[in-house]
Amino acid sequence: MLCLFERLPLAGTLTGEIRVTKLKAESCSRQLKAWIQSLQDSDLKGERYVNQKTRRAAEFSRQREEFLAELAAIRKKGDASNN
Repeated sequence: MLCLFERLPLAGTLTGEIRVTKLKAESCSRQLKAWIQSLQDSDLKGERYVNQKTRRAAEFSRQREEFLAELAAIRKKGDASNN
């Protein structure tokens, strides 16, 4: 739409503003595309497929990862104090 408006004779005085607006729109488009791609690349299938069982499994997995990270930090701290 902005490309078309930019070509109109009446838009001669607004050419700079139209270019700025086009750049912002293109930037938003790239950001949305990257966000959509990150969602498509994720393991999340979508709201329709999430139920209580999958929520519990995801929570358990998150807690397990936190625990393992904490355990690794404790081990690292113990190794550092022994040296």
